[in-house]
Parts: sequence; structure tokens; C-alpha cells
Amino acid sequence: MRKFRSVFAHLSIIFSGVFITLTILNQYNPTMGFLTSKTSGIFILLFCLCVLTLAVATIADNRHYAKHMHQRAEEAARWKKISSNNQRPPQREEQE
Repeated sequence: MRKFRSVFAHLSIIFSGVFITLTILNQYNPTMGFLTSKTSGIFILLFCLCVLTLAVATIADNRHYAKHMHQRAEEAARWKKISSNNQRPPQREEQE
């Protein structure tokens, strides 16, 4: 699920860039008819900004999670190394 969210977030950034570009092109050349009304242009622009924000937040969360898991793995390996070095040999009981 995390991989799907990450891929979807990257695709959302790409598509929001496309829609923002279309909005800017519509402002400079409205005769092309990319967007039919100002209201729809505003809504598309707001949608793109929201999706872009969500995608960046998701990617940042994924990177933070990966960094945290990497630190936990390093700590576990360090503890495993410490515990394997401190193993005592079995003690013999002295017989009288």
C-alpha cells in the first residue's frame, strides 16, 4: 500500500504541473479554449494546489518513515553485535 501511495503521489505532482501549465496557457491565450470559464479555471487551480500539497506531504512522510526504519535497523544490528560479544561461556561447577 505504501508503494502505491508513493507512486500515486509522484503521478499527482506530474498531473498537477500539467494542469497548472494549462491554466497559465489559458490566461495568455484564451482562444485555445483549454478552460471554458474562469470558475472552472479557479477550481482546477485549487485542485492542483491541494493535490500538490498532499503529494509532497506523502513523499515527505515516506522519506521520514524510511529514515526512521533505517535508524531502527542500525540500532538493532548494534544491539545484536553487543549481545553476541558479551556472551559468557558456560560455567563449570567445581566437584569436590
